[in-house]
Amino acid sequence: MNTTPTLRRSLLYIPGDREAMIAKAATRGADGVILNLEDAVAPANKPLARDAVARALAEIDFGATEVIVRINPPDTRTGYEDLLALAACGAHALLLPKVGSAEEVRFAAWTVARLLALRELPADSVRIMCMIESAAGVQAAPEIAACHPGVAALIFGANDLSEDLDCAPEPGGRPLLYAASRVVLAARAAGIDAIDSPHMDFGDAAGLARGAGRARELGFVGKSAIHPSQVAAINAAFSPSPEQIAWARRVMALAPDGDPARIGAVLLDGQLIEAPHLARAGRILAAAERLGL
Repeated sequence: MNTTPTLRRSLLYIPGDREAMIAKAATRGADGVILNLEDAVAPANKPLARDAVARALAEIDFGATEVIVRINPPDTRTGYEDLLALAACGAHALLLPKVGSAEEVRFAAWTVARLLALRELPADSVRIMCMIESAAGVQAAPEIAACHPGVAALIFGANDLSEDLDCAPEPGGRPLLYAASRVVLAARAAGIDAIDSPHMDFGDAAGLARGAGRARELGFVGKSAIHPSQVAAINAAFSPSPEQIAWARRVMALAPDGDPARIGAVLLDGQLIEAPHLARAGRILAAAERLGL
């Protein structure tokens, strides 16, 4: 079992049948990698991809990189075989695609728990992540996020959702703004992470930067990527800037004897600083410490 991850700024998709790419996954700078057995793999190659991912989990040291396996839908034969074969093989998490109800998640979590028990592995050693990429999934997002203690994150799927809603994807994201916000709210209310969908044009660096910035403003903690060249920009967007760190240090210095509980309302550069600002400053400094900034 690999080191438990602490950040999910960037999650890099890698097709499960590309063994050479999987072998280099931990060198790409992403906080996590998603070994994808679903849409990225042709139907005829899915058994081969499943075997390749199982070998990779057994043989490759991914270090501190979070390893997530995106299986096929568990209500299909291929997806159920993915679940049985890979639930207890060393991944940090299984990513369920096209989740539309809490019942789907509970079924997968129940299966994972029993497979872990059969191998005498800790019950919490494999988490569940859920793709929210349909109208049904968006509507059920609050129930999905809170339905089981093993759920670690909701991952927004803008492309499939655009198809389901029959709306044109737009660089500004306006058609899906409500859906994205609902996913963030559902995840935050449940105390888990919300990850934004990838920017599909990996040659559009400016569009990627704008999209990552908007996702951060909405409350997403990270963004998925489809190409290694996207990782650095995503990590930068979801990391504290030097200006944010400096602000956070000044805010925390306002607390008497370093105790945030003893501060009421004070002014800093003309801005009223209260308890929510202290909480935000604390999160910024904690993230900076984890990143060594």
